[in-house]
Amino acid sequence: MTAVSAFGVLLESCREISSNSSQRARTLSRLHLRHAYKPGAQSAAFTGASSTQDQNLLRPPVSQPGPKQVTIRSTSRARKGKSKQNPNKQLSEPMPADESRQEPVAAPIAAAHHAMFPERLHDAQRIEDLFELLRDAEILTASEVAQLPMTLLQLYKQRSAKEQQAVATHAFFESLVKPWALEPSKLSTQEQLATMRCLLEMNQWNNRAGNALTRAIIMVSNAVKNSLQATPNEFAPKELVQVLTSCNNSVTLRQACPQLALACLTACVRQLEQLSPDQVALVAFLSAQTHLRLNLKGVDQMRDLVRAGAARAPSMTALSLTQFMFGAVASGWLKPAHMQVLAACAVRSVPQCNAAALKNMMWALGTASFHHEQLLKAIEAQLLSQSPHLGAAHIATSIWAFGRLNHLPHLPLMQELANQAMLNSGSFTTKRSKQLLWGWYTLRFYPPDALLEAIAKRLTPLVHNMDARTVSEFIWAFGGLNYEPSNMQLFLQAAQDKSWQMNAIDISQTMRGLANMRLGSRLLVQSLVHRAATILDTFNPQALANLAWSMAHLGYKQEAVLDAIVNRLLSDVDSMNQRDVADLLSALAILKHQPVGEAMAAVMHHTIELLQDSETPWMLQDLSTICWSLAKLNVGNRKLLDLIYDRVLIDIPVMSAKDISYQIWGFAALGYPLPPQVLATYWERLQHVLEEIDPVDLSHVMWAMARFDSYPAPGLLDAVLATLPPQIASAEPAAVATTAHACGELRHHPRDAVLAALEDHAQQFSSDYTCADWSALIQSFTRLYAKPHRLYPLLLQEIVSGDLEMDTKLISDCLMSLALFEAWQEPLYLHLVTKAHALPLAAYSPKSLRQTYQVDLLAQHIGTVGAVDLPESFKSQAQTHWHMTQLGFNTTRLVRDLCAVLDSLQIPFQTGVSEAVGLLRIDLALPDQQVAIEALGPLKVLRNRPAATGRAVHRQRILAALGWTVVPVRERDWLRLKTFAEKQDFLRQLLEEPFCVLSSDESDSE
Repeated sequence: MTAVSAFGVLLESCREISSNSSQRARTLSRLHLRHAYKPGAQSAAFTGASSTQDQNLLRPPVSQPGPKQVTIRSTSRARKGKSKQNPNKQLSEPMPADESRQEPVAAPIAAAHHAMFPERLHDAQRIEDLFELLRDAEILTASEVAQLPMTLLQLYKQRSAKEQQAVATHAFFESLVKPWALEPSKLSTQEQLATMRCLLEMNQWNNRAGNALTRAIIMVSNAVKNSLQATPNEFAPKELVQVLTSCNNSVTLRQACPQLALACLTACVRQLEQLSPDQVALVAFLSAQTHLRLNLKGVDQMRDLVRAGAARAPSMTALSLTQFMFGAVASGWLKPAHMQVLAACAVRSVPQCNAAALKNMMWALGTASFHHEQLLKAIEAQLLSQSPHLGAAHIATSIWAFGRLNHLPHLPLMQELANQAMLNSGSFTTKRSKQLLWGWYTLRFYPPDALLEAIAKRLTPLVHNMDARTVSEFIWAFGGLNYEPSNMQLFLQAAQDKSWQMNAIDISQTMRGLANMRLGSRLLVQSLVHRAATILDTFNPQALANLAWSMAHLGYKQEAVLDAIVNRLLSDVDSMNQRDVADLLSALAILKHQPVGEAMAAVMHHTIELLQDSETPWMLQDLSTICWSLAKLNVGNRKLLDLIYDRVLIDIPVMSAKDISYQIWGFAALGYPLPPQVLATYWERLQHVLEEIDPVDLSHVMWAMARFDSYPAPGLLDAVLATLPPQIASAEPAAVATTAHACGELRHHPRDAVLAALEDHAQQFSSDYTCADWSALIQSFTRLYAKPHRLYPLLLQEIVSGDLEMDTKLISDCLMSLALFEAWQEPLYLHLVTKAHALPLAAYSPKSLRQTYQVDLLAQHIGTVGAVDLPESFKSQAQTHWHMTQLGFNTTRLVRDLCAVLDSLQIPFQTGVSEAVGLLRIDLALPDQQVAIEALGPLKVLRNRPAATGRAVHRQRILAALGWTVVPVRERDWLRLKTFAEKQDFLRQLLEEPFCVLSSDESDSE
């Protein structure tokens, strides 16, 4: 049988091969094989020999000048028949022109010799033998041509990597590859597939095989594509799956023929009835992966495949079902109804899933954002059982999917996944690392620092090759996890180098990560903000809010940029979601940037609309942040506060410590009244989240308690204050001073450990304390009647060193404290007296002037200590202001009871008597006897101790210095008296006995 030659130029040249050596040399010269080789023994070019002659086989053919010809000896069996004559010598006479151009026709191979082709092919031990076989053969059938790649592949595999490279780049190799690459369309479909598989496997063995193999793959793959388009029914389902598998696994094939996968998918859709359920699943899986890699869009054939697969899902195996879920989701044609069916089938199949199947299923659920609680619980259990077999890709995909679904698995699974991630930390690629960190941050799961450090070190050699988006995502993820790896400077440097390439999302993510870590050089932040300002019109509301929030937490304030952000948001304010509003308001509050009224009004109006929409979900964190921010900005919108109050009221039992502190502080600062029962609910919840309280939260809670005058149970308040000493080293002076001041306002005497912690903090961070902080701290000790032994020398040290510039408020508070505890000999007192005397009258506030005046009065009464010796003009001004501020005297229940008893005893008295010299008003005075009855009601005694406040004791000493006999009556003692007669006897006995001012020793004993 005569078949079309499959060898092209090679076989045409072989027809002219002559038996004599000179004729062969000319034939090989036409084949561009000018380098000699010895086929009698195995060629050194393929065995590693280093002789000069053999090494020439590895060189590309070049044109060599001169008449020298190379004689080639063949190791093939001797040919039978006559040798061909030299065409230049066989004609003695001139031939016609057209006849002279004809090539000589080779004699046909004998039938017996042709029949030896399979045997010689089977016996070929060297690539040279195969080449000799091809050269000797004149006519090969298509089936014989299809056998050549198989044999060549077997011989090719026997070579080392170095030898394969030498073979693939040699002219022999190109001659061998050419025959089946020139006209693959002449082969049958099965032979085309076999040839393509061999070529791909050869390319896999040595992907640097050269242009010859690449050209062969291109021609064969296009032939397969054409066959699929022309005669798709000639391909069996198994063969179609093999083609798709090759397309999915081979980059070279996808580049050689991008449309091959689509043609194969089309053929599969035409043969849907012949495909089994598992084959449908595999086709969907492979097609989706291939099309994702090729970025082919609009693949309508997947729609029919997904419909058919969803109907056959109950018949699929566990692995096939997960593969189909992956492919269907990736195609974009999966409808919610289909997903419900697949999820119901998957619940039954999960126990049979291995690690790869679980990975496919998690990817599908995460990409589709399909939350099925029963299925997720089953997956959790199976993941835990399969954890020893999970690799980096499985772990990262699972964590990523849980994050996408906002589903936090049970803690044992998360810990086990973290352990497996630690074991596989060296296998995480950039993509898998991003998935892992993103999932942890979204789930608010904080893995061990050692694991995060291992992942960061794995990324060290990859940082310089990352693009701007990848760098920003890693900075964002590490910032969200509150971990700064040791190589973070590499990421920061990469961000600095690529800042000019970053878009809006990259900038917002980088800034957010830096802000979470409180990290970033001034130059980097400045570069990012400058870049953001140039492309601000490309920012969406979320990116704008993130930028403002990050600037605030990094302490980078630029009025122009903030105004531009607010103005940009005004044009798209309706697109802001709840988190955007909270981030923007908190940024403005932290930076103390008050936008124009129109901008703030627009934001408030949009926030009210979001709160009024019952279908808009709000997170407690956002509501708490908005409440706190409004208080910081002093924007009291009653309608907005009512809506926030209605939203948070039902969620108080599940609030965090941060939510409680932000909300009650915001409501208190804005003067929004909270009912006592609501405050009681807040305090009840607070005792369950004590471990979450930090010093800032504590200061907020204490300040709000004092502002609302809401006093919880003493045990709870002591438990709340007990959280301060362990965290005192990380507390800011303002937070410590606010907490101490609130204790004084609440008249709650803390335990000794808390007072000691307050003094320790002031001693350790004395240089960071401002005048306001020192004043609040001194006032609290004064009100609690607790002597600050260590604060006096510390304060004096700060004043003398010049680090603290005292104002009149701090001077008056310190003088009052020193007078209360009779610390007249303290060096601080002498220094303050000199300072107070030198200050002008205009420097004093009315309250400071009155306190300084009263201390001066006590010092003059004692006579043995140095007085302030205020000028008469100061005293006159203090008395004038005191008279002007006096209003009507408000009687308490205790004062009214005492008046009734005095009336019954017929003792003359007066209420609210003004003592102009001491700038005081006496509750009840007996002018004739110069007796002052001090009604020690709730405001003049401590709440958790049977003792008067420091101010009450100070009043009594001033009255005593002015010649009054002070008779204090405690409401606690008065209420123990049951009858009116008992009250008469009690008061008569007090007035008959000489009474002195309550001393500190007596107060402590009581």
